[in-house]
Order: sequence, then structure tokens, then C-alpha cells
Amino acid sequence: MDLIYVLVPLVVVGFFAFFILLPRYGPHYVSRIVCPNCRKGFNFHWVPGATLASLRYGNRRRLKCPYCGQVNTFDIASTRVSQPKAAHRA
Repeated sequence: MDLIYVLVPLVVVGFFAFFILLPRYGPHYVSRIVCPNCRKGFNFHWVPGATLASLRYGNRRRLKCPYCGQVNTFDIASTRVSQPKAAHRA
């Protein structure tokens, strides 16, 4: 019974760090995406494997273009333009 009292807080802290803090403040990539409809480019910041969507869809994302509003599927790994950014300090 004492082991449960130790493991539950550790799981809660791990969940919080992995799913909330890591995607926001942790290392992330930037992909430069060009909309096939309006041909305008925009940046997409992402953390590989940090969200349930990234685990489910892999390198493909359905994104809405901020200029024309068209929803398209993009391969974000092949359009990556930067290395992981270091965690910034708040």
C-alpha cells in the first residue's frame, strides 16, 4: 500500500512534465510549410512524440492554412528547417 502512495505522485508529475511542459517549453522543431492552394508559406512548431496526435499520425498533420483557410495534410518531418530548439527559460 505504501508503494502506491509513492508511485501515484510520480506518475502525475511525469504526466504533467511530458504532456504539458515539454511541448510548450521543451525542444521542438520548426517546419516551413507551403500551402498548395494559395502558395503562401507558414511555420509550424512541433515536438516529435510529445502529444497523442504525434504518436497516432506520425509525421503527417492535417493543418489549416492561416491565409486561405484550406485544410491539407502535410508531411512535417520532410519540411523541417531547424534542429531542435533548446528549452527557453521563462
